[in-house]
Amino acid sequence: MGTRDIEHECGRVGLEASSAPARLEPDWRPEGIEQIEDGAAPVSAEEFAFKAILAICGGGVSAAVGRRAYERCRRALALGATVRIGFRHPGKADAVDRIWRERARLHREYLAAADKLAFLDELPWIGPVTTQRLARGLGLLDERTGQGAGEPMKAVA
Repeated sequence: MGTRDIEHECGRVGLEASSAPARLEPDWRPEGIEQIEDGAAPVSAEEFAFKAILAICGGGVSAAVGRRAYERCRRALALGATVRIGFRHPGKADAVDRIWRERARLHREYLAAADKLAFLDELPWIGPVTTQRLARGLGLLDERTGQGAGEPMKAVA
């Protein structure tokens, strides 16, 4: 049986003509992942949510494992499904689903927050280390020093 390609927001998914489950093409890459990892302030609720999801997926695992989990989440969200179909960690999956579901409200609250780091710390499944990673992804902290933009350099003993 032949394969036909279907374009989704997150890439091409090849479907067999039979009722077999969808399989991803071997060269599948999420579009825009460089934009998510660029360290710039999010311009949309979706971009904010994707940056938070990337930080959650990368928490406590190697960069490669985190990226694969993030890619599975993006595919599931593009299909309108829960991320539990491709994510084995139930706590992280619930957090990702909640952030995606509430992305517009969370983005508005983030933009209005006086203390953005404190706001990030209140997101589901975002602890102290993940807050730092997400803050760097959102452009709140310098990648090398971990300090906020415009802060004076701290002496290291």
